[in-house]
Amino acid sequence: MNLEFICGLLMIVLFAIAISKRWLAPFVGLSIVPLIFAVIYCVATGQSPLTAFEWAFAGAFGGELTGGTATSAIMILFACTYFTFMMKVGLFDPLIIAIIKLVKGDPLKVMVAATCVAGAVSLDGDGASTVLITTAAFVPLFKQLNMRVGYLAVLIALPTSVFNMMPWGGSFARCISALGLEVPELLAPLVPGLVVVMIYAIGVGFFLGRKERERLGYDPKAAAHVSAEEIEKMCDIVRNNDPEFKRPHLAWFNLIVTLGIMVLLVQGLANSAVLFMAGLGITLVVNLGFNFKIQKNLLDDCLVEGVSVCAMIVASGFLMGILLYSGMGDAIAAVLASIVPAGAARFIPYIIAILGIPLLIFTGPDVFYFGLVPVLAQLAAAYGISATTIGVAAMVSLSTFYCSPLIAWIFLLCSRCEIEFADYQKLLIKFALPAFVIYLVVYTLTGGIAVF
Repeated sequence: MNLEFICGLLMIVLFAIAISKRWLAPFVGLSIVPLIFAVIYCVATGQSPLTAFEWAFAGAFGGELTGGTATSAIMILFACTYFTFMMKVGLFDPLIIAIIKLVKGDPLKVMVAATCVAGAVSLDGDGASTVLITTAAFVPLFKQLNMRVGYLAVLIALPTSVFNMMPWGGSFARCISALGLEVPELLAPLVPGLVVVMIYAIGVGFFLGRKERERLGYDPKAAAHVSAEEIEKMCDIVRNNDPEFKRPHLAWFNLIVTLGIMVLLVQGLANSAVLFMAGLGITLVVNLGFNFKIQKNLLDDCLVEGVSVCAMIVASGFLMGILLYSGMGDAIAAVLASIVPAGAARFIPYIIAILGIPLLIFTGPDVFYFGLVPVLAQLAAAYGISATTIGVAAMVSLSTFYCSPLIAWIFLLCSRCEIEFADYQKLLIKFALPAFVIYLVVYTLTGGIAVF
């Protein structure tokens, strides 16, 4: 074992412990821990300590071996901001309201509707707002119909986990930054699995709805519907969320711009950061007019969600750059390669996906994506397995991530749905593990995880 391996291993282990034990915030851990070990390594090998800063800069802002993480960070910043703005101007309100009006008191329809609404609301990437809006709309209806409110927690968590795998989700940003991928490279192979698992989530809503029909003795032919007044109250909850910013007369314009961005993004016809920046600028002017104060204040409000993630992604470049340019990453990969039997090498993506379940739940995404995934990606590269395949495998583990006690809004979800965290965790894992298997099957068949 050489010095590069020892320094690299200690750096990753200390980073993982500091983050999981909550000694350091992710941004602090990513920016400080790698620099400390890089300086130690430079001194030990007779190099200038300032070389460590050069490696960190190259990792974050680009160098000969890497494009840097700053580009991904900018994309995440403006993607989060764009979808937060779209939620505020009410782009998805007509869809949510239409779904609510369709349920008419049928427990099965209520369950399916709650799943669809949670999916639509979670498009902005903010779990807390998804919980607040969805529970505000559906908890009163669940109680009125004597349905199990605890089920609602699962119906919110499942579709939210799907949309957390989109480019504006923090985990997606971590993954492409750790592997040096562009957005279309990872998004395109992910899409089939996202579609299938979203359908599965709706199927879970259907299944739980059937159970509630049986438990309540509900006969759809004979049962009374929820009154129009009660349905209107639910719709008002959606309408009255930031009502001063709603622009229903511009819904079609906002929808066309959003769909245009998504088409160009998936096809890779334009830079993702530029797409969201341009879309945000255009929709801000069209929706708010030429009013500097309103534009500035609302933009400041919408930027909040993405700024912290953006800073963390840039800082992750320090770890990536130091691993790459110092040779620590290659040294770790070489040691791991000597351990893995040649015949088992093609199963590395599946190993990553399985390891990701406990690591994400108990240590969080930073340790997994910034600590383990880049090292295993280098090992996989030695066997001809692409970074895209590793990225897809690493994203699959997110299917069970919302069982984690490390996510603050999960406790808000449990509180609003009147379920103990332990009971929520047991209930969700029953439906999250099949989603994990579905992802693996779909990506193996579609070539997203190309190992055969």
